[in-house]
Amino acid sequence: MDEPWEDPDWYDLHDTTWTAGPEREPEHYREFVIALPPLGESDHLVDVGAGTGKLALEIAKAYPSLGRVTLLEPNAPKLARAKQRLAAALPGARIDGIGSGVGDEPRVAIDAPAMLVTVGSVFMPMLMLRGGSLADGLAWLGRGLRDCAAALEPGRPLFLLETLAPPWAAAEAGDRCRRLFLPELAREVEGAGFTGVECVFRFRDRVVVSAVKPGPGR
Repeated sequence: MDEPWEDPDWYDLHDTTWTAGPEREPEHYREFVIALPPLGESDHLVDVGAGTGKLALEIAKAYPSLGRVTLLEPNAPKLARAKQRLAAALPGARIDGIGSGVGDEPRVAIDAPAMLVTVGSVFMPMLMLRGGSLADGLAWLGRGLRDCAAALEPGRPLFLLETLAPPWAAAEAGDRCRRLFLPELAREVEGAGFTGVECVFRFRDRVVVSAVKPGPGR
């Protein structure tokens, strides 16, 4: 057999067990929030691909004194809902919305450095949706990660919540774009200039990866 999925026993084992599934999402989010540094009135969160604000709301529940949130979301109705929800959850905070994503032109600009940048299930799904070659997708991912770094104050963390590629998804750089394996994702984060890349949570395909923007002189 040339490929593992051609083995019926391997196929039956992985077909229904590899993907963590939506029932694991609460655990994924809870472990993400637990891994965060403390956040208060002087802190600024930038949430990339905010959607309707689900991830930022989990942070707001844990740290209700958070002082500022900037939501990046290219879908205008989703962004409006996210801003409304965050304003209700953090009545004393400044809530800003930017109607764009990362990795594309024009490059996103944040007017104040963030103490924390979060990306919730954005990069891996977009690699699938963008199509094209894996090399093209990795180039876009690198630009997106560098945009995240540009938004961060030196010495501050980036947190990624993602779902990884299944074990049968091996591909060469010229093959069709796909989700990444954990070592590949870590390599791309390091390649964008981050240090201290660490997987702080994993359950099957679900991961939380953290990294730090180096401080001055590093």
